[in-house]
Amino acid sequence: ALSVFGSSAMADTELQPQSRPWGIYAGGNLGVGAAQWDCDVSCDRARLSGKVFGGKRLTPGLAAELNYMIFGGMNRANGTAQSMATNIATERRSTRVLTAGINWEVELLEGFTNQIRVGWALKRVENEQVLVGGAERTVRDYRQAPYVGVGLAMNISRNIRLLQSFDYIIDGQESLYLFSVGASAEF
Repeated sequence: ALSVFGSSAMADTELQPQSRPWGIYAGGNLGVGAAQWDCDVSCDRARLSGKVFGGKRLTPGLAAELNYMIFGGMNRANGTAQSMATNIATERRSTRVLTAGINWEVELLEGFTNQIRVGWALKRVENEQVLVGGAERTVRDYRQAPYVGVGLAMNISRNIRLLQSFDYIIDGQESLYLFSVGASAEF
């Protein structure tokens, strides 16, 4: 009789509905950021970069999401012809990007989810320049561009995921890519 009572009590706790999360998630990724810019004499096209992000689920597979990306400082040196045309001998460019968009998730296999993100990016580009005469200046530019991203998430617990992502800010010769890995938690 005691074993029947014990298994009945355990079944009651298993059948009770689980508390629902708020549908809010946050996380961070670290990886390699790359710039699609012209090199003259020499340049860095890739640097350590990363992002932090958060979102609110609208449905189980669709969320509104914000990303804040930091692309590390990339250096470029211009040759004589380019320096004379632009009056810039060298430059160091760092970029910050805020994106707003939609994250659509599709479960591929149990525990693995495909992520597709689309949205709009606001870029702040800070360019530290050394001019041909040796003078230095900092130029700050603000730009807007479309944004897309894809990723693969692996659940390691009910509310924690490991992530692998590719993000692309589509802006012609000013385009940026971010290949990264990270984690997120859902609340």
